[in-house]
Amino acid sequence: MNFEIITSTDKFQRDRLFDDLRQNGNELERQVVKFSGNESVLNEINEQDYRFTFYEGSRNPQPRPIYRSTWSVAYPKS
Repeated sequence: MNFEIITSTDKFQRDRLFDDLRQNGNELERQVVKFSGNESVLNEINEQDYRFTFYEGSRNPQPRPIYRSTWSVAYPKS
């Protein structure tokens, strides 16, 4: 079975969509699932963006990749 996946960075929007899909009366509504993950934040030239952090005892900033949370709903294709 194929699933359609809708992903957002807004958890409230994902939860509202999940509730709507579960209550639409469709026989496949019990197969709707919600899940979360993360994705890389890209800079203006579509490369991984970094935040530079100073750690105690370190003179040089340390690069740390930036990620953001994603919220998804998967439901069966009709």
